[in-house]
Amino acid sequence: MFKNAALLSAAALVCAAPCIASDSDEPYSVSVWARLLFGPDGKPAEYAILDEDKYPAKFVENVKVRLARAVIPPPHIDGIPTTLRTGVELRFTVTRTAQGGSVRVDGIAMGPLPVKQYFASYPRDVARSGGWQGDVTGVCTVGVDGRCRSIEVAALPGIPESVRKFMRASLEGWEFEPQLLDGQPVEGQYTLKMRLNTLDDAPEYFREDKFLRVLRSR
Repeated sequence: MFKNAALLSAAALVCAAPCIASDSDEPYSVSVWARLLFGPDGKPAEYAILDEDKYPAKFVENVKVRLARAVIPPPHIDGIPTTLRTGVELRFTVTRTAQGGSVRVDGIAMGPLPVKQYFASYPRDVARSGGWQGDVTGVCTVGVDGRCRSIEVAALPGIPESVRKFMRASLEGWEFEPQLLDGQPVEGQYTLKMRLNTLDDAPEYFREDKFLRVLRSR
């Protein structure tokens, strides 16, 4: 049996369509994922940023510095330190400034690495309510096959049941690379937080990468 495996939950916040307009100057969240192998000493032995070529070179350099400094309590199997290969998510908040943009580091989390994302059809009752906004959270227990073995959905009282079903139906379509303890897949947890926002005017599905445009304009 293994103990002290340091299998931390990964958490992501996404905006579900319809969402914010692309020309908004409000701060917004960005996640960058990496694969990281911790050695038996709890220090990084290997790391790679997903879609590295999509990001500005200086930003990638900063992310790699943070990954290289990451340290965890070494996971153990039968009292013996071992390796842990895991997904690592770095979360940032981007804000427009007169100089182009600023980036704030919000946190880092480990967990199964998402390799396929899926979002169910936007709830019809919410889509008909202009100006409606609400948050919902889904916790997926990722099995060794990389699929959600179980899903728990939480939301504040008053959130329509259709929103809860939307979260569950979405996570059922996600796929992950499970964490590897001593080279063997283990269960982990992934937390997805969604903010649904129906605009008063014609809705827009925000998929463009404003984060990259802001960084490149600096």
